[in-house]
Amino acid sequence: MHTNNYKKDFSNIGIRMLISTAVILLIQTYAQAFALRLFPQWQDNITILLAVTMTPLYLLGFPFSFVLMRNKDVPSIEKRSMTAGQLVVSFLICYGIMIVGNLIGLGLTAGIGLLKGSPVQNALLNAIAGGSLWVTAIFTVLCAPVFEELLFRKLICDKVIKYGEGIAVMLSGLIFGLFHMNFNQFFYAFFLGCFFAFLYVKTGCLKYTILLHMIINFFGTVLGSIILSLDQTKPYALIISVVYSLCVYGMAITGIVLLIRKRRMMTLRSGEIVIEKGQRFKTMILNVGMSLFCLAMLIIMFVQALA
Repeated sequence: MHTNNYKKDFSNIGIRMLISTAVILLIQTYAQAFALRLFPQWQDNITILLAVTMTPLYLLGFPFSFVLMRNKDVPSIEKRSMTAGQLVVSFLICYGIMIVGNLIGLGLTAGIGLLKGSPVQNALLNAIAGGSLWVTAIFTVLCAPVFEELLFRKLICDKVIKYGEGIAVMLSGLIFGLFHMNFNQFFYAFFLGCFFAFLYVKTGCLKYTILLHMIINFFGTVLGSIILSLDQTKPYALIISVVYSLCVYGMAITGIVLLIRKRRMMTLRSGEIVIEKGQRFKTMILNVGMSLFCLAMLIIMFVQALA
């Protein structure tokens, strides 16, 4: 195969992701508009708005993406089991890179906020923070990990694993990060996406990444919301918050230390098709489909940040 044929493979993925994202946004926009037209009183109910926005995503949006991104004649990834100890280490690494990515995202959005004179808002995160804890748990802890791992790990990694594990990892992480469409979440989603993809290509088992994704989302949304909802004027609430903060940063530091110590063991194998060094970025990103997808997501991210 020629390099141009490789580019066509990646361009095809970018175009399909661009179409998928556009369809998902249209479905969510029209579903919310239709619901509010029938029930205008829902406008002030954050929980209902969240449900109206997210339900079409998982009932229609993601299934459409699965059909569009479905794989045919792709090589199977050899399945390997993980021990309980490896899962614990993986969780700590996930937590560490999530916190680092989150701090980078917060720093960037804070800088943008200073430049434009007002804080950068994230409507989805605000809705999750202000909505029902049970509704948040259903969408972020149960639905999101399953649907997102199927799309961003299995379908995407399976498509490009023939080019090598490194390319599968980077492409999965990049698309996953951009799909969040805001600077608040891009960096930690990119880091986590890469690590989840690494685990998937090394084990061939989606159950591990789904489980870790669920735990990470539980800690970040459900447990975090519970802690923030406590009356901080009460001594017990202050103690719980301090203990929680110590645990969060303790786990994060442990995870980063583990990542540094184990980085030499985290090798990535080349695929049956080898793209020469110096040509990989051009082949993966500088093609019509991926360039359009990346550009569209970046425009949305900038518009959202500057709104």
